[in-house]
Amino acid sequence: MTLEYKQVWRFYTEAIKESSKLPASVELPSDEAHFAYSVLRLAEGETVELADGCGWLAHARLTQSTKKAVVAEVESFRFVRPPEYKTIALVGLTKPGAIDEIVQACVEAGLSDLIFYKGDRSTSRQEFKTDKLERQIRELSRITKSPWLLNLKYQESLSAAFECARGLCKLNNIFVCDERPAHDVENAHRARHLLQECAGTTAGNIAFAVGPESSFSQKEYEFFLSEERKSSACFVTLGPRILRTPAAVSAAAYMLSGLRDSGLGQTEFRV
Repeated sequence: MTLEYKQVWRFYTEAIKESSKLPASVELPSDEAHFAYSVLRLAEGETVELADGCGWLAHARLTQSTKKAVVAEVESFRFVRPPEYKTIALVGLTKPGAIDEIVQACVEAGLSDLIFYKGDRSTSRQEFKTDKLERQIRELSRITKSPWLLNLKYQESLSAAFECARGLCKLNNIFVCDERPAHDVENAHRARHLLQECAGTTAGNIAFAVGPESSFSQKEYEFFLSEERKSSACFVTLGPRILRTPAAVSAAAYMLSGLRDSGLGQTEFRV
């Protein structure tokens, strides 16, 4: 007999800050309730999963599913400890379609934080829509089943984004993904790949920076080369090809998350 797989849908609620105040039942926020009732057409008695995006996960059963309200009764729950180290992406603002690709890659790779910044060469004039992107993060997290939602921020400059990252945690390393070696034949042999540079360094908080489609400006390069930052900033290449901003973010995010998930980045290895 073939068993049919039945997906248990996840819905997000407000952050559960104190374990002593865990709710017996949860009424879903309006957007989550609309998705459950009007889109998925879930009925009373259905099993669902609840999450607050901050480590709280629960199995629950719907006790009410109407156009006015969707309520779930909590049957069991658990708290998941946050990742030991943060992985942060600093990305130059680019066109809206590319932003969606970047958000998707960062969620799927399990990054902790994504900070968009308005680079000197950013050409997009679109308004940065935080609410829309946070909804996208929740939708993507339904699939990845991560107990922690990607933290999204926007800053007006690269320097502000860097300070924002430092405010989140103490950074051990920041890898600056530099496209120049990809088309500089004379100096290409001097470039080191991200995988070579991050060998043995992922046991700590790390960040990587990617410029907008037109790359970093000279002023932004000099920002990383300043006395204050040159000890932690490391220029790396992602290979012999020039990548679009979403592709560069995806490559760096998947490499770093892969090293962390496998444990290879915590010891010396050869590429």
